[in-house]
Amino acid sequence: MDQYLPLAAGGLSLFDASLVSTSLVLVFGLLIALCLIITLEGKVFDSFNDKNNAKKRAKAMEELHSSKPSAPSAPAARAASAPAAPAPSPAVEAGIPGEVVAAISAAIFSLEGCNAVVREIRRVPQSGGSRRGAWGDAGVIQATRPFL
Repeated sequence: MDQYLPLAAGGLSLFDASLVSTSLVLVFGLLIALCLIITLEGKVFDSFNDKNNAKKRAKAMEELHSSKPSAPSAPAARAASAPAAPAPSPAVEAGIPGEVVAAISAAIFSLEGCNAVVREIRRVPQSGGSRRGAWGDAGVIQATRPFL
């Protein structure tokens, strides 16, 4: 005769209890193993990306150092000592503070590098004029976006 565990629902046989406990341990053990595997893959791919970025940075530094002449010639030295032309300042719409202009310029410089030029900074006209504002509209769009 099977042994029964007393439960309010009538009872389970020992076979049923061992089957349920084994299934739970197996499922959660495999979930933990999958999490560890995915984490390990992320670390491996991050190390590959770091190595590639380090190689690119080293190559860029070599190109930078090789493009500079070690001893400038006399005409080049005179041209280098002449004052450089100031960078053109961007056309800024009235009402935008200087700190905002500096922050936008710094962000563009950090993303695009020294070759980017800011020519104009102006406010984007608001269409419709929502009561929620830009952040509220972004929240509504994100919360109501369909799953595709």
